[in-house]
Amino acid sequence: MSSPRPQSSEEQQQPVDVLEMNEGYEKIAGTFQFTGTLIVYRTDSGDLHHAIPEGRYSSRSEVKIEDLRHNVLITVSAYSPLFPEGFTRAPDPLPQNCHVKKPRLNSYDRIQHGPRPDEIAETVLLEAEVRELLAQHPHPNVATYLGCQVSPDGRITGLCFETYQCTLMQRVNPGSLMKRRPRSHRQRGEDYSGLLAGVESGIKHLHALGLVHNDTNPSNIMLDGSGNAVIIDFGPCRRVGESLEGVGRTYEWYDEKIETALPQNDLDALEEIRIWLGDDDSKLFQFDE
Repeated sequence: MSSPRPQSSEEQQQPVDVLEMNEGYEKIAGTFQFTGTLIVYRTDSGDLHHAIPEGRYSSRSEVKIEDLRHNVLITVSAYSPLFPEGFTRAPDPLPQNCHVKKPRLNSYDRIQHGPRPDEIAETVLLEAEVRELLAQHPHPNVATYLGCQVSPDGRITGLCFETYQCTLMQRVNPGSLMKRRPRSHRQRGEDYSGLLAGVESGIKHLHALGLVHNDTNPSNIMLDGSGNAVIIDFGPCRRVGESLEGVGRTYEWYDEKIETALPQNDLDALEEIRIWLGDDDSKLFQFDE
């Protein structure tokens, strides 16, 4: 792809509408090292771009258009699939207690050169298909789905869900410490047995429908206003027996040797959460760092 045209001085002074900003890390010589900041931003025309600036930023407001390198236009078809007939449209206008899950685009620079340049859009559609099935078979410990947000030209721009209070990670580990940090950093004393029973019930409901979540971790467990557990994020969800090649899962919270969607994946992940929450420091984590 050709390099973007030089920005005029007037354009360089315009603020950058940053939608995503993430730091990239790669495992080098056995340790994760910073490799660059990944930026997704929107232009005045509404186009989305992916860029990798040379520096690091503490906030999105620091990003300057002249700092952006490796600037790539993200094609709409790469992240926004066509809305299938028979799927659920979200209410318009959206209710106040609605969360819209938008596709994450910070990996587009890598995906565009791969065998599936529309992989992000495919993942959105897969999650929508799972959510349509679950809407037909609701469960109190699975996030309530409100339907697809659809653009005027008939493409899915987001998946809409009921909003919940906070994640289990935010409740237990608000400082986002790594899993293996000493458990003394976390608040003790709360009984999570009822909450975990709810998670297990939700997981087994998925399994009864032939589905595996594949990314059960404290950041994908929400708490509602009554403190009940609700499972979210079905992007990595696959049918039993399907390959997990290329499926994004959460570092430290899954067995990297497992490459197939199996019910045991979720049950092992739930046990890992039990160990993480427990007061018995003699129990060892199952999954490798």
